[in-house]
Amino acid sequence: MRVSKRFPIAVHALLLISRFGEAQRVTSDFVARSTGTNAVTIRNIFLELKSKGIIDSSAGKNGGVTLARKLGDITLRDIYCAVETDETDEIFKFHEGSDRCPVGKNIYGLMRPYVDNAISAMKTELERVSLDTLMKDLQRTLGEHDR
Repeated sequence: MRVSKRFPIAVHALLLISRFGEAQRVTSDFVARSTGTNAVTIRNIFLELKSKGIIDSSAGKNGGVTLARKLGDITLRDIYCAVETDETDEIFKFHEGSDRCPVGKNIYGLMRPYVDNAISAMKTELERVSLDTLMKDLQRTLGEHDR
């Protein structure tokens, strides 16, 4: 499946906001350093997350980003839909089949129901996982107790 780096970068950014946001300002530069990504890319991801009501942001010297919702109210599907497409034709790129070939002229129609089912399963699984779940997993990984 075609998923760009934007999705895991967005999840990374949101976990950074949750983990460090109370102690310091979380800015695009801060997130860019942690993710190894250009700050402009981070700002573009922030715009998409903000447009979906996942984060709030303020500009200026004291600006930064904060979560607009509780961790348990933000699912991986919310994040995926904010920064990626869920259109079948964008996730699965089909080639142009030959109209003269019985396989080539039918391959899209043959495969479409199955890839639609795969995308539906992905959406269902992403809906099951919240940022709260990931934060707890991170804390366990780091040997920390729930904060």
